[in-house]
Amino acid sequence: MLSKTSVRLFTAALMLTMVGCGPSHRLGEYNFRQASVAAVCEVPPFPDVLTGPLVIDLPDNPVGAVLEAGSRAAREISARRVEEKLDSATARVDLALLIEDESLRRASRALGAEPGPERESDFLLEIWVHEYGIQATDWDATANFFIDADATLLDSYDGREVWRAGVRAQDPVGPEVFGPGAVRDVVTAAAIADLSVEEMARALEQLAEFTAYQITEQLRYDLAETRRSR
Repeated sequence: MLSKTSVRLFTAALMLTMVGCGPSHRLGEYNFRQASVAAVCEVPPFPDVLTGPLVIDLPDNPVGAVLEAGSRAAREISARRVEEKLDSATARVDLALLIEDESLRRASRALGAEPGPERESDFLLEIWVHEYGIQATDWDATANFFIDADATLLDSYDGREVWRAGVRAQDPVGPEVFGPGAVRDVVTAAAIADLSVEEMARALEQLAEFTAYQITEQLRYDLAETRRSR
């Protein structure tokens, strides 16, 4: 058991630790109400399609082995077709611009700032997307959008970092990619394989909106925490 002296020392050390654990950003040091903000985004040239393990353990039954091998080959061909169609859809959608526009709209509203051009704004929201795309744990599992990105809010005058966040998130692909009137509750990896290039382009637009939402919600949360602590 701890002595009374040890308890007092432990309590003092804990209080110092808590005092030192302030926010890792500087949002509370700035007034954004009469400022302007811009956004820029960099994304990889192509999204990833991750459909989970396509290699299936073959059964001992020779007939079953042939059926399983055929199923595996069909899935591998479908996965390649998904990549080809997704590449074509990517050529039709300026994903970086969509993320920039939506992030700027949401971030400026959260900050209370005015959106502006990059070279003239007081603050710059830089978004670096490391990896993004569509994934599923298995061919018949729910397909999800996923995003791995970093966002930084900079003071344009001196380059000082005001806020930074890493975004690692995923969200189920919505049935609206199949167009109005579609009756579908769950979009699977197999269903993604059946999408047209136009539908995949629509899915990428949803991915851009999802990305901007995740980034700006973190900014909104940190702003709210800052304002509550004042």
